[in-house]
Amino acid sequence: MSEPLLLPSRPEPAALSVPSKAFTYRFFLSACFVVLILFSLTFRHSEVGIFILGLMDFLFCADVLVRSAGKDIWNGRMSFAVLLTVCAGAGFIYSSLNTFLTVKLFGPVEDLFLYSAFLLTLGLWAERRLTREKEKNRVFVKKLDDFLPKSGRLCVDRRFRKVFANELKKGDLIFVKTGERLPADGIVRKGKTSIDEQLITGNMLPTSKTVGSRVYAGTLNKSAEVYVEVTDVLADSALMSVIDAIKKGELLRSGFKSALDAFSAWVLPILLLAAGGAYAFMLHTYGTDQWFHYLGMFLFVLAVSCPLALVFTAVFPAFFARSGARASKIKIQNMYALEELAKADTVFFDKTGTLTYGELRVSDVFPAEGVTQKLLLETIATAEQLVDGPFADAINLYAKEHKIRTKRLLCFDVLPGLGVQATRGEDKIIAGRTQWLEEQGISTSAKIATAAEAVVCVALNGKFLGYLTLSDELRPGAKETVALLKSLGKDIILVSGDNEASVAVIAREAGIEKVNFDVLPKTKAEIITNLRSLGKRVAMVGDGFNDIIALLRADAGVVFASGKNVYNNWVDVIIKRRDLFPVSYLFTINKKLRRVVALNVVLAVLLNGALTAWLLRQPYGVGWALPVGGSLAVVLLILLNSTRMLKIK
Repeated sequence: MSEPLLLPSRPEPAALSVPSKAFTYRFFLSACFVVLILFSLTFRHSEVGIFILGLMDFLFCADVLVRSAGKDIWNGRMSFAVLLTVCAGAGFIYSSLNTFLTVKLFGPVEDLFLYSAFLLTLGLWAERRLTREKEKNRVFVKKLDDFLPKSGRLCVDRRFRKVFANELKKGDLIFVKTGERLPADGIVRKGKTSIDEQLITGNMLPTSKTVGSRVYAGTLNKSAEVYVEVTDVLADSALMSVIDAIKKGELLRSGFKSALDAFSAWVLPILLLAAGGAYAFMLHTYGTDQWFHYLGMFLFVLAVSCPLALVFTAVFPAFFARSGARASKIKIQNMYALEELAKADTVFFDKTGTLTYGELRVSDVFPAEGVTQKLLLETIATAEQLVDGPFADAINLYAKEHKIRTKRLLCFDVLPGLGVQATRGEDKIIAGRTQWLEEQGISTSAKIATAAEAVVCVALNGKFLGYLTLSDELRPGAKETVALLKSLGKDIILVSGDNEASVAVIAREAGIEKVNFDVLPKTKAEIITNLRSLGKRVAMVGDGFNDIIALLRADAGVVFASGKNVYNNWVDVIIKRRDLFPVSYLFTINKKLRRVVALNVVLAVLLNGALTAWLLRQPYGVGWALPVGGSLAVVLLILLNSTRMLKIK
């Protein structure tokens, strides 16, 4: 059964369905017409020539806006395209009638060709920017094939035959060497190894696999050769379900929304009322005999009252907000996602790499009775010095920080899922899992059973020296961020592919009560989809490839950048820091952004309204420069007010 698509209930503005390139060349062509009209007005060229330039601007540049406006009106929507068409059209009609009529229409300015052309040019630029932003939010995976295994070794009559991964069938027996990726989902039938499953589960620790263990396509065989029976072909594998969901992710994301369309829904009625009121006043005062003459009042007010600055009321604050956030190593790619994050009922956190660093560190050292800490560290660092893996990396780093010198090894052997055994001169060292040491007849400490962290035990010549605990450290700011979200009434859930014990420890440290563990990527996405189908708004904070379906299904997706990120063009926010405080900064940015944008809109409408009223009090023939210059002055004020977004705290 196919999963429900969370599509917006109402169709988006028609202009957003137009390719951005359609606005691009129209914008540049319209800008050329603006320059030509400005040149003609400056040197007082033919009025008919200026009319022709304005008409060409409408015919060849504004056509896409007019068509979009028509569709929006048919669907009962007041969009930015409708506002532009109505106001720029009013200015063009006003100017055209004044050009060809012997008796001029009522109004202080003879023509508004330049103002209308300016309005169209800025409108085309704004729609181009919006459609480009929407297109960037579409899922486009350039390196997706890098995750897919290309081939596998098929076992036929005790012989190996290399085949393409997509040729394998259910029931086939395959042979996987160390360092190779599994070509299909399956069950281990012979051998013992450890497999890096971070791509699927997000768990940074290699998972021990023995006969009967389940393995996944795309995961990396780390330790030893194994034979695997195929249970699901590559097309039906867990990895392919992630990739298929990514390809369909555009349909699953929440609908793109434009602040300009939202503003236009209430600005246009206000302008129509103002223009209609002014026209009615003139008819009431001077009578209806000259209704056509005073029609100029309606057209003039409707055209000039539409502020050029309206285009920038949200653009300028968004630009400075992105710049301010970038200074704090936060990349905001979808500004609308900030509002979705603020409105979210539930916030999901991934564990490894999100709440935590995703890097193992030695948290404590417990020498056995009569053993010094230095001897314990020297012994285990010597055994692990040539081993490649998260445990060895953490131990070697800890030894280096504490200036522990290692000794030369004669030989060493890594046992998948168990540990390492090494020979140093005549000494034999064993370091690894507690159960493995006890199987060798070495008694360990009873305290190990109570340890909630990963444990590595060490023995020298059959004598237990002690053990180290390793843990994934909680990011700074995790507790404070969780507390803030709770104070805002958010429901916090920790969801992870790790085991119950490790998830419970991190959840307790962060102050999160609700957890989901051993969760595969598809299940994470299903949880979010189910909540959204119940009318809940959901935000997801993650970091890995295994989180991407959930990030796409959520109303807002926030990720911590890493070298493994290949989806930087489709997530909403990317955090390039090692602490979790930026998540709380996003709420501050959104709150401040809403205030600045609201003030910009009010300033743009009121100041342009005041400019229109002032122009109406002037004698006829004040010139085309005043409405354009006055509106550009309002744009400057909007710009200055928007610079407040450079400070995000």
